[in-house]
Amino acid sequence: MAQPGDPRSDDEVDPAIRTQILLAEYSALRAETERRATVQWSVFALQLASAGAISSVAISSSDFALLLLVPFAAYLLGCRYILHDFHIKLIRRYVRESLAERLGGQVRWESWRTSALAAPATRGWFSVTGWNFAHPTRLAFEGVGFLSLAAALLSAGYRWWRTSVPWPLTAGFLLGWLLGFGVVLLLGQAFRRASDL
Repeated sequence: MAQPGDPRSDDEVDPAIRTQILLAEYSALRAETERRATVQWSVFALQLASAGAISSVAISSSDFALLLLVPFAAYLLGCRYILHDFHIKLIRRYVRESLAERLGGQVRWESWRTSALAAPATRGWFSVTGWNFAHPTRLAFEGVGFLSLAAALLSAGYRWWRTSVPWPLTAGFLLGWLLGFGVVLLLGQAFRRASDL
């Protein structure tokens, strides 16, 4: 039996022990995937809660400039969501391309799942498996960001139309609005890149 630091290859290890080690690795990777999916769900819930809390404070205080915080929160949380999605996809690819092969092709879930999801019908515009803009997750991050920007701009326009606002406040609002618009566009690019993985 190979000892730690022994130069013997994997082929020289007892096949039963090698299979047990690979199955333990598979179980650890499945647990890591499950943990990351749980964190992803928590990030999604935090995004909805923070957007709702910021919006309710902005509405109750009639200070709609607070809505400019929503795109920044959406960007930060959306990037965390995408990061976990990237690692989940990386684990799946490793299982499909490396681990399943070393187990003699006996682990087939990842390859079956990949071929089933590759069908053109699963990538439609309103499909939950495609990362298009109508995807519920993208709407929760990007859509909420754009919606808060639109609401902030409409309320500011109404306020400017009704009363005179000092130019430094107007300039600060417009700068914040443009920065918020930029980060939501960056988030959209991140989601598009994530769909290509």
